[in-house]
Amino acid sequence: MSGSFQNESASQDARYEDFSINFIGKELFYSNQTLRSVQSEFGVQALRHETLDALASRSTENGKVVVVDQMMLDDLLTRSKEYTHRAASGCLAFAYRKEESARFLFERWDRSLFGDIGFLPMNVAPDVWRAILRLLMHEELYLPCFLADCVSGTQKSPCKTITRSPEPRRSSPARHPLYSKLTRREKQVLRLVSQGKSNKLIAAKLGITEHTVKLHMHNVVGKIGVSNRTAAAHFYYEVAPQEAQRVSVD
Repeated sequence: MSGSFQNESASQDARYEDFSINFIGKELFYSNQTLRSVQSEFGVQALRHETLDALASRSTENGKVVVVDQMMLDDLLTRSKEYTHRAASGCLAFAYRKEESARFLFERWDRSLFGDIGFLPMNVAPDVWRAILRLLMHEELYLPCFLADCVSGTQKSPCKTITRSPEPRRSSPARHPLYSKLTRREKQVLRLVSQGKSNKLIAAKLGITEHTVKLHMHNVVGKIGVSNRTAAAHFYYEVAPQEAQRVSVD
């Protein structure tokens, strides 16, 4: 969480002390603007934590919603008990951009041990997104229709037939046809962009000018067929998640 928004949130703790919505994931997916809009819309405290441990260090026992980003899927499945413990009497939900990720979690989530988990699609219209989030605040768990079909048995092929991981976590990103088009420098720039670095920081780290960084990103978005740096970062998280999550040294 950036310092300015963190300070702003801290000053409003008394106002929002009864409830909080905690997004676990990177700023790339939960911007300060998004957090402010949630606070304004729902009148609750909205916080972003990059990891579950960061949430643990700040969390109180007040009512809360814990929203776990798609990129934390492996950690969520590995530490399910800890995630449900942090949600306490509140609600735990999984934010996804790909249906395959939601399906993967749905198949493997042990409800008998950890209780139910809600789902929050991130690629829907803002008013729909807010409506689903409001349901979660009232502990009404949203289940997407493609998962509801699994439960009802109306889906032509059973959900359980899908055994592969939805994310290419262990495959080589170099094999991706679009990613392989990028030069070594373009890949370096894209990786730093995916970590939320500004053009100025990227230029300083790589020893190039900001103008050159912009040129590299212009080439990147053209080669992979996206419209902006946020979409480019999303692409990088999909094709090279292990590289994207490496901590860089400024």
